[in-house]
This record gives sequence, C-alpha cells and structure tokens, in this order.
Amino acid sequence: MTSQTRAMSLVARTALILAGLLPAIAGAAPPPAPSHQDPRWLFEHGIPLERVEDPPVAPFVSPLGTTGATRAASTIPFGRFTIIQVNVNGVGADIVGDAANEPSLVVNPSNHSRMVIGWRQFDTIASNFRQAGFGYTTNAGATWTTGKIQPGVFRSDPVLDTDGSGIFYNSLGNSGGLHEDIFRSNDGGATWGPAVPAFGGDKQWMAVDRGIGHLYQAWSIAGNAYGTLTFDKSVDDGNNFQSPTEIPDQPIWGTLDVGLDHTLYVAGWGTAAGSFTGEFRVARSTNVAFQPSDPASFTSTTGDLGGFLRTGPPNGGGLLGQAGIAVDRSSTPRFGWVYVLSSVQTPTDPLDVNFIRSMDNGQTWTAPVRVNDDPAGDHAFQWFGTMSVSPSGRIDAVWNDTRGSADSTVSAVYYSYSTNGGANWSPNEQVTPTWNSTVGYPNQSKIGDYYDMTSDDAGADLAFAATFNGGEDIYYVRIPNAAVPTGVGDHVALRPRRLESFPNPFREATTIRFDAPRESARVRLEVFDLSGRRVATLVDGFRMGSGLTATWDGRQQDGSEAPPSVYLCRLQAGAVTETRRLLRVR
Repeated sequence: MTSQTRAMSLVARTALILAGLLPAIAGAAPPPAPSHQDPRWLFEHGIPLERVEDPPVAPFVSPLGTTGATRAASTIPFGRFTIIQVNVNGVGADIVGDAANEPSLVVNPSNHSRMVIGWRQFDTIASNFRQAGFGYTTNAGATWTTGKIQPGVFRSDPVLDTDGSGIFYNSLGNSGGLHEDIFRSNDGGATWGPAVPAFGGDKQWMAVDRGIGHLYQAWSIAGNAYGTLTFDKSVDDGNNFQSPTEIPDQPIWGTLDVGLDHTLYVAGWGTAAGSFTGEFRVARSTNVAFQPSDPASFTSTTGDLGGFLRTGPPNGGGLLGQAGIAVDRSSTPRFGWVYVLSSVQTPTDPLDVNFIRSMDNGQTWTAPVRVNDDPAGDHAFQWFGTMSVSPSGRIDAVWNDTRGSADSTVSAVYYSYSTNGGANWSPNEQVTPTWNSTVGYPNQSKIGDYYDMTSDDAGADLAFAATFNGGEDIYYVRIPNAAVPTGVGDHVALRPRRLESFPNPFREATTIRFDAPRESARVRLEVFDLSGRRVATLVDGFRMGSGLTATWDGRQQDGSEAPPSVYLCRLQAGAVTETRRLLRVR
C-alpha cells in the first residue's frame, strides 16, 4: 500500500470515527503495536523512532463538508486545579480532526507570566506528518497564542529551554537526513529566528547552562548520521554547534541537566552495538564548560532504578516516558545532589515511578524509592514519569496513572512531591479527570513520548497531552505547592542560592544575578582575571534576600576597557564563596 493510498484510507476511517460511526469498545485493552512500530524493536534494527512516513495531508474535512471544523476548547476545573487547552486556533477554539502531543515547556525565569510550549502538530489524524507547533502566554497560562515554525516542513521531538534572555526551540528535521535545528525567540515565543544547524538525531534532549550560555544536546544512535557520536555543544549561545563527540555507553531516551558548578549530566538506558545493555547509565562531564574548543570528556556510572524500560501499551507504539535527571540547586544541605526519576517495569507491576539520587556528584546512587503509593502488585500502569526541582529543593513528580480503572487505556495525571531529597514522598494526588490514551491517534499509534514540567518555590507548571476533548491535545496546568523542604533554616543563610550572568559570553555588559543570605550579611561581588588580579568590584556592603543584580560594563577599576578574555566572578556572602566564569568576546 502506498503512502498516498494509506493516507486516503485513513481519511475515510477518521471521518467515521469523528462522526461517531466507529465507537470504541469500552473496557477493551489496547492491542500491542506491530513489532515494526515498537520503539525497542526499531532501535535494535537501527531505525529511528521519528522519521517521515506520510506526506502532508490537507486538514480533515468533516462529513458535513466543513474544513478545519472547530469546537469549544477545554477548560476543565478539577478539584483545586484548572486544566487549560493550549493548542487552539486564532480565536481560542479547539480544531477538530487534528492532533498535538509531546510537549516541552519553558518558563521565563524572570517573569512567571510568560511561558512557551512546543509540541508535535499533526494537522490531520489521517497522516503522521507533523510540524513544529508552539504556543505562548503572557498571563500565566490563562490564554495561549499559537503557531507553527516553518509551516509545511516535517518537524518532531520539540525540546525547549532558555538562557534567561532568549528561548531555544530544538526541533528534529529530515531535510537531507535526520538532524536537529535550533530556533531562537527573543520576544517570548511570539516570533522565531532562522534555523541554526545543530547536527543531532533521533530522540534528542537539550539543556542550557544559563550561567555561561552554553547549549548541550544528546541523542540516540538509531539511524544516526554520525555513528556512535551522539553529543554536541554550542559555546556561543546557540549560534554555532561543534562537531559531535561520543558519550560512554551511549545512553538513550533520557534527559540532561547542568549544575551550578557547570557539571553536565546525561541520563538514559545504556546501549552497545545497537542493543540495550540492561543497565541504566548516567554520564557526567566536569570539563564541558571549561574547554570550549575541545571535546567534552565523560565518565559513566550505573544506577539501579529497580526495574527496566518498557514500551508499548498503554501508549501504543511509543515510549512510556523518558528517564528524567535534575540537579538540586537549593540553599539546603542537599545542594548539588543529583536526582533521577523514571517509569520502569518492576517485578510486581507493569510500570512504577521509581526514584534514585546521588549525593556525590553522580558517582554512586542510592537504592530505588517507589513514588506511586497504590498497592504493589495491583498491576496499574504509572507511565510518563516526569520530574522537576524547585529552587528551594522541593522535588515534584507527575505521571499518568491507571489505578482508578480496570481498563489500562484509561489514565489520569497524578502528582507527588518530596521535601527531603526523595527519601519520602507525599500522598499521591489526582490532578486531572480520566482520559483514554488511545483516542485521537494520528496515523501513529501513540500520544508522544514525554511530558515536561518546571518547578518554582510556589508550585509547578506542567505541559501534557490528553484526550479530554475527543482528540489528542496539549494542556497546561498549574500545580500550587508552597511546601518548604526540610533542612531549610540556618543552612539557607549560609549558602547563596544563585550566581548567574546574562548574557554570557558578552561584548558590552553583563548582568549578574545573585542571592544573599536571608538575614543581612556582608556581600562582596568582584571580578578577577585568570592570574588572580582584581579587575572590578561590583558590590561591597550588606545585602539580604534573593534576586539581587549587579552589572559589569566590561571596565576595569581604573576605567579602562577589559580586554576580551575569560574572567572569574566571585561572590562572598557571609561565610560562603561562589565563583562563576565570565567570557568577554570581541
């Protein structure tokens, strides 16, 4: 069957589904996807999960002859939560017959009202041809304005992040072979600049070191144009990317994070020679930021998540989540701890959400902790486990959960949090109504491969996909939580929470953001060259509180211009000292 014939047959099938002529069988468990759609089978045969299979197809035409039919978008109150549909048209309505999934979220670190979500946009469920959808809000998620980057061009696997001043949209393309492009927005996601080639490949993830403006990404070896080379970086704020290099054990289907000391962590399932090794791996690089022109060197360790990767139902031919990694940047004794959370198949259940942590910079890992609190052995699926960490160190976790239904196709989003570094977790809380994960498939039997969440000290922002409106749509929900992590107190007064600069690298001037102790203390913020000579004193006096700023205009103490070079910014606050690198360029 040709792609065109298959697309036409799916148009007819779509019309029947939307007309209600092919109702779903209530309570039926989803059949497993054919082996050639299973992510593990594809990987082990060297086939990327994301690839062009269908040509673009015109938007769905309803049996009544209307094109791009609309209906009211979903705004769903549920308990203390309000769930808001994001992928709407220009008048805020839902589009009938399209699909949207696999969201990635970025929140402006200086203004919580401004957020951007990217997703895979399918203009019709008759085709799996997808594009780079996006939506932005200026009112904390109450309403969203949407669009597409490069409409009509195949795009997949969106990953968004920010350096504090601009937003980066990492998108998989297939023009001339599987690769990544980076798009930058300097106006909160309203408009996007041209594509910057970034090498890359299937199921990539990206992280930005906001302290110095470096971008890092890692991807799968399946269908990789660069063999076993699955990592690259940009050291000039995403304007150029260096040639790919290798990560030990080639971890796949996980995320990245960067500590305040600029250490990079890459999490994923270990592979070798195109097969899974059966181990969960975390690769760590301590020199990736300090050798801009040289390849990063990594060391790799094994963590025991208490289970292994599972794919397939209730997500058809998709992943059941990616392994998330996050660094604790709080002012607590847990500063610098590294956390990993993932949905894994365990000896008692098809999928549990398990958590491990490292207290020595990723060198060793604790035994796994089960986050979901339903009875072990009840055979529920806890899938799409997703984690983020607040500045105060609270760990937030969400996942899809089938515990409330005997039907494994019916899930609801659940939430839990930890205030003590993941040793214990709060009673699980249902965040959304239930929904069916098999409704509204595009010509691809899955609802994406991941969700995305960002935490602050007052709660968490979650972007997720669900089918509340009869099709696959993107939703936003705010999860309020002001719980204070245990151990917060005198320790907070000893350690500054943040020392960052934007932009970095810089030409004319850079703004340095820093936190002082909660109680007033003597603060000195100075700039030194690499020989240890003091170049400038920016702050010298008593300060208190978080979110303080100072600007270095690139001038030395005698008023002369400091030459382009690497400098050290040092913050002394009470008994604690923090240092970050600054790079001045021509």
